[in-house]
Amino acid sequence: MTAIRTKLRHTLVLITTTISALTTTSSTDAHSAPLPVGCGFQHVNPDHHNGATSLYTHCADTFILIRVDTTLDSYHTCVGPRGTLRFFPSNEVKYAYYVPIQPRLITASDGRQICSTTQPPV
Repeated sequence: MTAIRTKLRHTLVLITTTISALTTTSSTDAHSAPLPVGCGFQHVNPDHHNGATSLYTHCADTFILIRVDTTLDSYHTCVGPRGTLRFFPSNEVKYAYYVPIQPRLITASDGRQICSTTQPPV
């Protein structure tokens, strides 16, 4: 009798797991990298983010300047509308946060505004 209960329990777990997987994953999600949850800075698992150990996600339709603190120094960098910056182990980033300074922008040949390669100093 306990063998039947064990087999029934295993079957129910398998069915529940399968239904859960089918209802939470679409075919397009199965091959794409996981999207970051939330806005701002977050540490992430590099196995799920193509080697990145942290991200800064900007969730608005504007350009912003962020300060990036590393183990050696700090610098400013621009983030475009709805942009995400990935930081890898070699970047040694400890934290990144918004600063209320206008980033330097340039106008591309097609008329779009983009972040300049140089930004105001820290």
